[in-house]
Amino acid sequence: MLTRKQRLAIIGAGLFVFVAGAVLWLVPKFLNSYILRDKIERIAADRFHVDVTLASLHISTFPLLRVQFTGLVLKDPNRPELPPLIKIDKCSVEASLFSLLEHQSRLHWLHMEGITINIPPHANSQQASPSSPKNPFRTNFAIDEITSDDMTLNILRSGGDRHMSFLLHKLRIDSFQPDHPAAFHANLINPKPVGEIQTNGQFGPWNPNDPSQSPVSGSYTFSNADLGTIKGISGTLSSTGSFNGVLDYIQVQGKTETPNFEVSISQHTVPLDTEFSAVVDGINGNTILNTIDVQLVDSKLIVKGDVAKGPQQPGRAVALNVVADSARIQDLLRVAVKSNKPLLTGLVSLKTRFVIPSRRSKDTDITNRIDLTGKFGIVSARFTEGMVQEKINALSRRGQGHPNETDDGTAVSALGGAFTLRNGMIQFSKLTFDVAGAAVLLNGSYNLNTEVLNFRGTLTLQAKLSQTTTGMKSLFLKLIDPLFKKKNAGAVLPIKITGTREKPSFGLDMGRVFARN
Repeated sequence: MLTRKQRLAIIGAGLFVFVAGAVLWLVPKFLNSYILRDKIERIAADRFHVDVTLASLHISTFPLLRVQFTGLVLKDPNRPELPPLIKIDKCSVEASLFSLLEHQSRLHWLHMEGITINIPPHANSQQASPSSPKNPFRTNFAIDEITSDDMTLNILRSGGDRHMSFLLHKLRIDSFQPDHPAAFHANLINPKPVGEIQTNGQFGPWNPNDPSQSPVSGSYTFSNADLGTIKGISGTLSSTGSFNGVLDYIQVQGKTETPNFEVSISQHTVPLDTEFSAVVDGINGNTILNTIDVQLVDSKLIVKGDVAKGPQQPGRAVALNVVADSARIQDLLRVAVKSNKPLLTGLVSLKTRFVIPSRRSKDTDITNRIDLTGKFGIVSARFTEGMVQEKINALSRRGQGHPNETDDGTAVSALGGAFTLRNGMIQFSKLTFDVAGAAVLLNGSYNLNTEVLNFRGTLTLQAKLSQTTTGMKSLFLKLIDPLFKKKNAGAVLPIKITGTREKPSFGLDMGRVFARN
């Protein structure tokens, strides 16, 4: 038989269980219908100046408050023509119930799936920006940890231009508060060359009036990128660096290392390292390359330029100014020519405009897409092919009128000229080189794919034509010396160079000889 106190205790426990159950049943519905939805809308309007819609909202309260919602869309009410600022397919939030209801709300973690963030073009300076509401009960909140899988970040362009897109494979943000920068770690997939970028830094605070002006800074590591995804070249690129600025104007400094860089046309691997400073302009999508210090084998080059879209262009073109002082010509030739041994050695000074136009198909081999226009000069050049160098030596001896003398090899001086490269064909103009006793002026072409030579020009000799040989030939040539004699020269001969790089053919251009007479 229960005592009166025992009966009261049982009744009290039953009432407590009933009330607790009612509370646990009513609170989620109450939050769902009133407090939580209102809180989300207030935060969105107050902090981010956006309108918010939710497809569904589910709440559980034990042991912690957990909220799951789908179809979250945040849209700028002042720019309805733009896509949503943020779109989340699914999101989960965990917090204590009381911390959420406090003036300073704090969430333990927030996990997002299928999120797309669209950073709009820079707002028109004449457009009035919404000011922060004068709300004494302004909502404050913090999130200890935000995580996301496969986030897409789009930086939109004005005028309907194609936007820049980044896939953030993994993202983690720590201690997020709207009015403070937050630490982040992200893994990005780079589309070309294919590779994964790991980055750490700080983002924010979010600029609700102009999201493109939200600050960002940090460092990155880009490892084992496959250059083979760019047709015509191959190699494994690694890069490290740092960045800072705002979302639509980011300054980047870094370096790259490619120990096995190869252009398919030459099939030679060479080490290629760079240090660079650049700006990614989010307003127009252009990348400004302030400076790139290039180390190619043992040669240094300085590069400046941009990757930009011009008027009437369907895409972006690469346009670079390349300068080299005292680079090794053999290093440059190893990248462009198939020969296992470079054609010649020497120190080259080079100035060229390097362009990859946007108009050509991206499937085309890069060596057939490159346009080059420039000038070069080589000091103390020597040909490495024994047959070619012997012909140069013989030319020098004959030009001086000493055909039977011997020498240890003649260096070519004043080798230089202007050139263009288009569709894999190099066109040379005013290509000159001097050796003791002779000077050559050529115009012509060299095909990088077939290695075919086709040059025409003049050979100017210090000696008379009859002095370039001996015996009966010399006596015969004395008869025609006057035909080739020019002022300040013993003889001027029309010449041609044909054949291939491996088997060049040097000779008189007989058609031009007879055309002169």
